[in-house]
Amino acid sequence: MKKLLVIVTFTIIVFSLCSSVFASGVKIDFWYALSGNSGEVFSGMIEEFNQSQSEVEVNGIYSGKYADTANKIIAAKASDTLPQGGIIPAGPLFTGAYENYKILDYIEKYKFNLGKFYPGTLDYSKYQGKICVLPFNISTPILYYNKALFKKIGLDPEKPPQTWEELKEYGKKLTLDTDNDGNTDIWGLNIKNIDWVFKAFILQNEGKIMNEDSTEVMFNSPEGLEALKYWKSLTDEGIMPVGLHDLAEKHFLAGSVGIYLGSSTRLGKWSGQLDFDFGTAFLPKNKIYAVTMGGATVALFPSTPEKEEATWKFIEWLLSSENIAKWAANTGYIPTASSALKTLIVQKLFQEKPEYKAAFEQLKYVQNYEHFSAMGTLDRTFYEMLDKVEREALTPEEALEEAAEIITDDMLQ
Repeated sequence: MKKLLVIVTFTIIVFSLCSSVFASGVKIDFWYALSGNSGEVFSGMIEEFNQSQSEVEVNGIYSGKYADTANKIIAAKASDTLPQGGIIPAGPLFTGAYENYKILDYIEKYKFNLGKFYPGTLDYSKYQGKICVLPFNISTPILYYNKALFKKIGLDPEKPPQTWEELKEYGKKLTLDTDNDGNTDIWGLNIKNIDWVFKAFILQNEGKIMNEDSTEVMFNSPEGLEALKYWKSLTDEGIMPVGLHDLAEKHFLAGSVGIYLGSSTRLGKWSGQLDFDFGTAFLPKNKIYAVTMGGATVALFPSTPEKEEATWKFIEWLLSSENIAKWAANTGYIPTASSALKTLIVQKLFQEKPEYKAAFEQLKYVQNYEHFSAMGTLDRTFYEMLDKVEREALTPEEALEEAAEIITDDMLQ
């Protein structure tokens, strides 16, 4: 009798423990470098996932801005306190660079379809040729234009510029001295994130930024020089202001810039909120359409098999075509999978907010290079190079060679 009581008691305890684990699920910590509307949308998606099943419980933790998150990842790596996963900027530099290709094990185990992603987004997810993260909150620079200003000067508000030549032509017409005091009151063009957009200019001229495995700079080429000279012509001809790029967005919203080149993420912020109608288009091409991308990726960090499986379950759910479409429609980030464009969510979005269409469809022209150690230095150096050229501190030739030397030296350290 006493033996039977022990067996029954043990069975009840085991059953209770199992029920408790099943009820609450395997708990994982998941960092995300998303704030504002994007952070709220992502937090809502975590809640939706948690309520949809009982096997995994995701603890979403806002990890700060991109730079803050990068620093936290470095510190957590050193102290062995990494989360199980996260939306991480420059993800390959915090996974592949540390020999973490763990996500590949689950891609192969569950036969996850990488073919649904645009090739450029997969290049952005590699380190030394191997997938180490997966694409998620991706953005590209696009062209925004003020339809009211187009009408005012006699330009067709449904026909934005499509080439470098047209960009300059439209920009000249849009540059206005409205009070005849000799000073420009409305600029034809201004550009935010100038380092990012200039990379696109190089690619549009059929140049390259890095070689295939990101071990050598390629931007100091005739194609790169031609792109930089075109950039300088925009300021030389008074179409674009010198050194005022940090104010580009503010001035566009105020109606004092006709054409603005900037991140597609502004769609989620501006749509239906501005005092004037705006349109969007691909970045104007030269020889070809081409664009770079930015953003963050989904990372899986090594932990216990149980927690890794749970993290993968959430990642796989997050990257379904429907959820990619839902994320994009609610934030302005780009759908990383072409299949998402065929969903009812995106088709309805195009009907209600046609300004999204250019940003989403431009992704087929994305070109990217693999992450490498000096990526941050490249962006900063390009920004400084463009500023020096605009202010005529250096010629385009001098500035391009200086930039190439800086990046090459940094890569050798």
